[in-house]
Amino acid sequence: MEDFWIPRNLDATPLLFIWEADIAFVYVSWVVIGGILEMLTVGLIFSVIVGRAYARLKEEGGPGLILKFLYWYTPSEFWLSKNLPSNVREYCG
Repeated sequence: MEDFWIPRNLDATPLLFIWEADIAFVYVSWVVIGGILEMLTVGLIFSVIVGRAYARLKEEGGPGLILKFLYWYTPSEFWLSKNLPSNVREYCG
């Protein structure tokens, strides 16, 4: 029988090695930025600080916290439909 990981629920986030993909992306992106700026040690330290803060924030607020934040604090052109206003329920014509 093959050994493979079966998620316990349907909402399980994708994994990158042992980390969730979005948290791993935060770590890797800051390490890359530190490498580009030729400050790899600073990038590593900053990635640990920001990555742990992001993981803690994600645990406290649930899986949709970042999307909720983006919905409420970014311009509505990014999230709302440009075709129909949300307050109109019926169209005659």
